[in-house]
Amino acid sequence: MKILLLGSNGQLGKQLRRDLPLLNPTIPLSKKSLDITNFEMLNDFINKYTPEIIINAAAYTKVDKAEKNKDKAFAVNSTAIDYLSKISFKKDIWLIHFSTDYVFDGTKKIGYTEDDKTNPLSVYGQSKLAGENKILKSKCKHIIFRTSWVCGKYGDNFIKT
Repeated sequence: MKILLLGSNGQLGKQLRRDLPLLNPTIPLSKKSLDITNFEMLNDFINKYTPEIIINAAAYTKVDKAEKNKDKAFAVNSTAIDYLSKISFKKDIWLIHFSTDYVFDGTKKIGYTEDDKTNPLSVYGQSKLAGENKILKSKCKHIIFRTSWVCGKYGDNFIKT
């Protein structure tokens, strides 16, 4: 089973890039290797390499900067996900997507579940929720993970800070 890993140079992507090839052949791609906001480029690449699974670890994650870079945040976190989900549906490819708990407003006193009402307060959260909704609308085979903190030995994170 061939896996296409998007965002392979990010904090999560680097760990997946290290571990996934132990399980299955993996094609790791960074934003420099493939512009996921370019539909034609993305579609051509997927046609050429025919993955059975696409893992999307790519994202615009600069939460504070997203407020001033709304177009960029939505291009990466929503428009590109629309492209991925439509291609995945058409080609019957599983799409595994990493989202965020920023799709919620943070007012709930206990942990959120996937059935809780979303209410993102930031552009970042809005863009990630828009991406999730694109996946749901496409009806592609998918798994969406909502993370609250990503931390590891690669990249910057709150533990290292």
